[in-house]
Amino acid sequence: NGPVAQRFGPINGQTGKRRLNVLFSRAKEQIITFTSLNPTDIQADENKNPGKYMLKKWIEYSKTGIIEAGIQTQKEPDSDFEVFVIDKIKDMGFEAIPQVGVAGYFIDIGVKHPDWKYGFVIGVECDGRQYHSSNSARDRDRLRQQVLESKGWVLHRIWSTDWFNEPDKETERLKTKIE
Repeated sequence: NGPVAQRFGPINGQTGKRRLNVLFSRAKEQIITFTSLNPTDIQADENKNPGKYMLKKWIEYSKTGIIEAGIQTQKEPDSDFEVFVIDKIKDMGFEAIPQVGVAGYFIDIGVKHPDWKYGFVIGVECDGRQYHSSNSARDRDRLRQQVLESKGWVLHRIWSTDWFNEPDKETERLKTKIE
């Protein structure tokens, strides 16, 4: 298999994004997508060719069910606990990316699976001791979790107290969820 041709007819033009938007918004109940393309086959930049980029994102959504796949921010983990969890995830054979940006929020750790090339398979949230004592933090996190799940994210929460009290059990629970 050689590289896929990057010509998509009118979608490549200036009105390509608008054409796709009209197509998607006309569906009454559902859209069923049949394609031999993978989202990774399309090389598109949102600023240079918005139509082709939208097609890539549509195929990605059709494949994964995730609307907003997350942006790697290059930010450092927020705590030593997150660093510890990241190291455990890497030891399991998965890729762990700290502070993944989604819908204006940050997920503590985005996890990529070597058998899934379409982005993150799960988001991991690490909550420390101070979390238990703050009602406003819990309320904020509930709203945040609802937004992220509405974008297609599967989240796994790790409580630091549980992790340090039963590290083997919590590590196995995390591994099972990722797999």
